[in-house]
Order: sequence, then C-alpha cells, then structure tokens
Amino acid sequence: MAIIRTRVADDTWVFTSGLYAEVNAGLVVTPEGGILIDTLPFPSETNQIIEFAKRVCPAGIKYVINTISHADHVYGSCLFPAAELIAHEKTREMLQRYGRKSLEDAREHTPELFKVEIRLPKFVFSEGALIRLGGKTIHILHAPGPSPEVCVVHVREEKVLFASDLIMPVPVIATPFSNIDHFRHSLHMLHDFNLESIVQGHGDILLRGEVTSSIDESIEYLNHIQELVETLMDEGATKHDLLQHDVEGFGRSRIPLGGLVQNFHQANLLFLWEKARARRRKERQAAESQ
Repeated sequence: MAIIRTRVADDTWVFTSGLYAEVNAGLVVTPEGGILIDTLPFPSETNQIIEFAKRVCPAGIKYVINTISHADHVYGSCLFPAAELIAHEKTREMLQRYGRKSLEDAREHTPELFKVEIRLPKFVFSEGALIRLGGKTIHILHAPGPSPEVCVVHVREEKVLFASDLIMPVPVIATPFSNIDHFRHSLHMLHDFNLESIVQGHGDILLRGEVTSSIDESIEYLNHIQELVETLMDEGATKHDLLQHDVEGFGRSRIPLGGLVQNFHQANLLFLWEKARARRRKERQAAESQ
C-alpha cells in the first residue's frame, strides 16, 4: 500500500502510514543530507521513504531521530545503517529492555517484520540535542507524558514541530509508563514555539490556525477526564456509568484514525479509574492504620 506524502514546508515532508493507525514520519532535506524523524512500522512503507529520499536528497540520510521507543516509530531505523541514530537515553533503555521481545511477539503475526531488527541509538541525550545541517537547525527536546522517553523535534527555519505521540487526535495515557502531570507540563511547553504547523504522532497535520487551540484542547481533555473520574467515584458510580461518557462529549471527533479515537478514549477513562481506585484504597488503609 502506498504511503501518503505531504509537503509541510519547502524542505520538509511528512509520510503517513496506510497500514497502521496513520502514524507519521518526517524528512528534512538539506544540501548536506537529510534528517529523518521517525520511520514507519513496516519495511515496505519505510522503503517508499528511502526511494523518495534518493530523488530529493542526493546526499543521503545523515541522521535518523527516534522520538519514542514504540514499534510503529522505530522499526524502520535498521534500514538506514549509514545514518547516525539519535534518541533520548530513555528510548535506548526501553528499546534494550522491551524492544526485542516485542518484536519477537509481533513477528508471530506479521511475517514482514522478519526483515526488521531493533537498532539501538548511539547518540543519546538526557534533556535535548541540537543538529545543524545544511542551513537547517533541528532542536530535539524531551517532552515526557505519554511515555517517559518522548521527544519533540522543532525544525526552526520551517516553523514545523514533529510532536510524536505528545499530540494525537486524542491524548493517549492508558499505558504503564504514562504520567498525566508530565503530559500536561510538556503540552504547556509547546506554547513556547512559534509554529506554522504541528505533525502529530498519528493523524492529520495541524496547520497554523489549529496549533494553539489543539495544544489547549489536549490539556483541557486531560483535565476533564481526570475530573470526571473523581466526580463519578465521589457519586458512587460504576465503570458502566463512566463509559457512557463518549469522546465527542469532550470536544473530540470519533472519525480520525479509522475510529480508534473512541477506543483510546475509553482506555484512558478505565486507566484513570483504576489508578484513582488504587489511590483511594491506599488512602483508606493509611487512615485506618492511624
């Protein structure tokens, strides 16, 4: 299946998977080489990026940036052996700890992934990194929340931000490694950039008129679902009551990502419900022991 290719600035392109949840990767082209921001999950799709890059970037891909350790963003990294692979130190740590086992499990269901190998980044950083290449300035900044290793990539001259999974059609926090407070802080940080567009981790590209409102709406969504869970628990409601609160009631459309948005939303609600229940249980036990 052909990937979708979109030009977001003179020298910056976005590639969207047609096979998995509209995940996005990006390419910044310079006379001295290209900078690839994430890859696509299947070799057949990342190879389409390679063929395109050969035409528009004769100097080749110099750097590949992994913004997160998730399989759908990193599996194509092994197809760029001559490029320097860059990531946060926690990305390397999580790839070492979980990457190969996850790949082995995925191969049982997806034969194409037998062509994939987990590639570990050698260039790692703790807070941020800066790349200057062919007149382009690329800032990589740590932005945890969906996962502790998430980074965003700012292409300064193009005013484009590759936001990884920090920005999606609905924020996703239903993972063992997420932190809703860090998530909110990282979203607030995005207001510091002067942006023409944001490339979401998955889904449509956000253009200038949508940038500020999308950041604010993501923060509001996290606030509102957290408040909803606490309110319903105070009222003695059940999980069934919780799941009656549709994603559209929080200003989000069901349409993006082929309908996955509603699934993500329900998973978020259940995740926060279980966390709140566990916290309240501990508080009761602590009070009873005094």
